Amino acid sequence: MYKHLTTLLILLSIFSVGCNKKEDSSSEAPSESTESPINPTPDVPSGPDPTPSTPADARAGKVTLWDRSSGYDCAVFLPADYGTDPNKTYPMILSLHGLNGSVLNTAHTAVGGGKTGFIKQVWSTTLAQKYPAIVIAPNWAPAGSNGSGLWIHSQLRQVILDAMEKYQVDTDRIVVTGLSAGSIGTQELIKNSKDLIAGAMPGAYSNTFSDVCEMADIPVWVFGNNSDNLFASTGWQTIQPKVESCSNYIHEFTLTVYNSTCGHGCWDSHWAKPEVQEWLINQRK
Repeated sequence: MYKHLTTLLILLSIFSVGCNKKEDSSSEAPSESTESPINPTPDVPSGPDPTPSTPADARAGKVTLWDRSSGYDCAVFLPADYGTDPNKTYPMILSLHGLNGSVLNTAHTAVGGGKTGFIKQVWSTTLAQKYPAIVIAPNWAPAGSNGSGLWIHSQLRQVILDAMEKYQVDTDRIVVTGLSAGSIGTQELIKNSKDLIAGAMPGAYSNTFSDVCEMADIPVWVFGNNSDNLFASTGWQTIQPKVESCSNYIHEFTLTVYNSTCGHGCWDSHWAKPEVQEWLINQRK
């Protein structure tokens, strides 16, 4: 009898243990189903999808034609990132060629010509990929003509005003630079359009200001070559102290005289200097 009772107790004990194990496993299942996964799905940004970056303007990094229909047609350089940000503005350099110079073909249907003026520095060069300024170079001879003449101030002023409307120009950072007769045009803008320009860099010409103090209240950098009989470096060296003694002098007149054999043609080597290129983009009204 005791033997049967012992056997019965053992069977009851085994049955009890088996039931407890089954209950434990069933109670753990809900707990596992509510835990966060170890590798959750990456967060999805709320709101609209991020806007893809805007590609640069097709004209960016190049020199292209600006057919203005009336007045001076122009060659225009736009920085390599131009168009990627519609809110970004750029310094603007007005580049004026000299007598008989050009930046367009005779028909004004394409850029080309003599490639003269500061714009030559960014015309299919390595600098074109990093120079952060818009460069606008008017061509003064009318379409179909190789004729020469002198720059007309009212037309140059209109080029600047139109460029301010057409391109992403920082209107506080417009500078004009020219060579020879282009410097006479630069001088006219100093006299009559200081409301538009932040600085001027005329080169390779003789001063025609009747009052040199007109150059005293705006940043001006004059340059030329001693071997250039059209530059009159000695005349400029006399003018500099006169400018510096003007009551309106702002201490921003610079004169650079080169001692070179290149005669009336040292402007390209001057404009190629990094400090010159930086000066042109750093002037601000």
